[in-house]
Amino acid sequence: MKQIAAVSTNEIARFAVKNVVMNNSDMLTATSKAIELETMKKRMMRGEVVKFAYMKLNGEVRIAVGTLQADAVKANVNGNGIPKRFYGMFAYLDLSVMAWRGFKEERFIGTIEN
Repeated sequence: MKQIAAVSTNEIARFAVKNVVMNNSDMLTATSKAIELETMKKRMMRGEVVKFAYMKLNGEVRIAVGTLQADAVKANVNGNGIPKRFYGMFAYLDLSVMAWRGFKEERFIGTIEN
């Protein structure tokens, strides 16, 4: 299996600040969630299927199974990329319906290990 590429400290800082501002969270919690989100993104990009949870806009918690594996992404891209509605969001390929879904990064709860 491939090694996880180095996580981006700029992305971690951006996620953490966004979480502090949007959720009024403490910096330690926000930073740990940011590290987990960035690590999850790198795992998904290297081809792993990841189970995770996030809060939907209506307050429900969604348990999702998704990936960002290159071949699966290429097969599900229409036109030049993912839909514009996912701009500024964490977009992923939902394997239960084989469609693009996205969530606001500050609504991320965590990954679920089997």
